[in-house]
Amino acid sequence: MIGGSASRSSRSGIGIITVALPLSMFVLLSFAAPSFFTGQNIGNISNQIAALLITSLGQLIVAISGGVDLSVGSTLSLTSAIIVSFDPSIVIPLALFAGCCIGVVNGVGVAVFGVHPLVMTLATATFVQGLTFLVLPTPGGVVPPAIERLAESPISGLPGSLLWCAAAILFFWLLLSRSSFGLRLYAIGANPRNAALNGVKVVAPIITCYVLCSLSAVAAGVFLTARVSTGDPTVGASFGLDSVTVIALGGVQLSGGIGSVPGVILGAITLGLATNGMNLLGVSPFLRMAATGLLLLGAISLQRRKTIGV
Repeated sequence: MIGGSASRSSRSGIGIITVALPLSMFVLLSFAAPSFFTGQNIGNISNQIAALLITSLGQLIVAISGGVDLSVGSTLSLTSAIIVSFDPSIVIPLALFAGCCIGVVNGVGVAVFGVHPLVMTLATATFVQGLTFLVLPTPGGVVPPAIERLAESPISGLPGSLLWCAAAILFFWLLLSRSSFGLRLYAIGANPRNAALNGVKVVAPIITCYVLCSLSAVAAGVFLTARVSTGDPTVGASFGLDSVTVIALGGVQLSGGIGSVPGVILGAITLGLATNGMNLLGVSPFLRMAATGLLLLGAISLQRRKTIGV
């Protein structure tokens, strides 16, 4: 049976390390970096985490179904290119349409044709990145003022990034915890064959997962482009690896069936604090990439597959 407090707890994936990592980083940076607690730096952390958290929540949906989406970074970059390259009145609908198309292609490739998610989404990422360079070969362009205002908060003194994060968190929490779709998704991720034998449709939910993941990358691309006020065809380059690292740090099982929104929040905070701390301490950005890889390796190595739904 999927449901009940015990089942919900077992499928969240949150453990001691998931909680201890951000707390220990917070304490460490409080002593190691004097400028950590300044208002400007806290705002920077919030802005840095926002786009990553939104993207990672979409990655969570795919991971629970037993897949992975490496095309989120290219989708984010394409969104940025679209915003500065087309008529302002159509850029948001066009970006959403592009995201839907990318998600459908990924979902159909995985669920209908049986292509491995890594291969399918890597191929899509390569194609979309090439398309992005055709739309916007070099960084630049003007972001429409109406879109720039989307990154601002209507509440004075409150970072706009917090509202974006709150909206994304609420949506995905309701989807996973308060809808029949979420229950079916955990069943599919735990054992797709058993789920199908018990009457759970598998193909449509998996396609939906990839569409939602691509749309979350589009949302992150809109926010990030509005915040930096320019287009960049490579702005999403690190988001594929980073979003997978975030969900792994949040206790999400990459084999499917285990994961939660609170876990992804903790994972995003962990990676955000690590990145911010290295910036404050003057650590080379190349070492930051190496550290992200080590965090991903460590998080996956510590995962243990659990039986779901017993």
